[in-house]
Amino acid sequence: MENFLFQVNAFTGRPFAGNPAAVCLTAAPLATELMQAIAAEMNLSETAFMHPLAKGSYALRWFTPTTEVALCGHATLAAAHVLFSEGKTKEKQLFFETQSGLLCVSKEAERYHMLFPALPCQSIDIPEGLGQALNSPVKACFRSTFDLVVELDNEAAVRACVPNFHLLATYPYRGIIITAAAQPPFDFVSRFFGPNCGVNEDPVTGSAHCALAPLWAQRLQKTSLRAFQASKRGGIVEMELLDKQVILKGEAVTIWSGRLQAQLLSS
Repeated sequence: MENFLFQVNAFTGRPFAGNPAAVCLTAAPLATELMQAIAAEMNLSETAFMHPLAKGSYALRWFTPTTEVALCGHATLAAAHVLFSEGKTKEKQLFFETQSGLLCVSKEAERYHMLFPALPCQSIDIPEGLGQALNSPVKACFRSTFDLVVELDNEAAVRACVPNFHLLATYPYRGIIITAAAQPPFDFVSRFFGPNCGVNEDPVTGSAHCALAPLWAQRLQKTSLRAFQASKRGGIVEMELLDKQVILKGEAVTIWSGRLQAQLLSS
């Protein structure tokens, strides 16, 4: 197998929207230092690295330009899209071995269904200075496995938020998720700020919805949810909550493809 590199826009059905991820498909694992260097070179919110383990099974890791992360939704969607759309697999389901356990992805019509862990949120007191860091009044706060989830007053407040990233970086979380109830056809909106992992604002964050799904499912008393991540690029995430797991649904589009030069892998 040659060493391929792709850029894929995830959680969108059209080019130049959604969240771009790089996907590196190699025959064997790369050194961690090399993966981090490639991710820095790609300079996208995440670069996914995968290599085959067995039939329909792949090892998968994710890197921002500055660090490795334990869970990433949009780059997993991008990785599955590459395997399905490029004819790299004939399986109906793909399995990815990751730091967050075994993740399963299937394709149904034009959308991908990703089985991810649900990440329940615990209500906490509003951290001191958070409203100042977000330049917005804070309604409620929750701690999830990786992130701080912050409820704002309404959808307009989420869309208009202009945070102070220097202040946000002082909070000990992978990211800060802001969210509020939305107008139809969406149940809620969100945005994701991750200055601590080298991404001031992530366009569409699949893993954030692992926490947002159980939160809003409880609030709205429904398990099927449709959300909009209100970044500049924007993206749609559909969810189905299944007790301790959540199915994240979305589309993807390949923007370009190429090959890693062999000398890079041996340097």
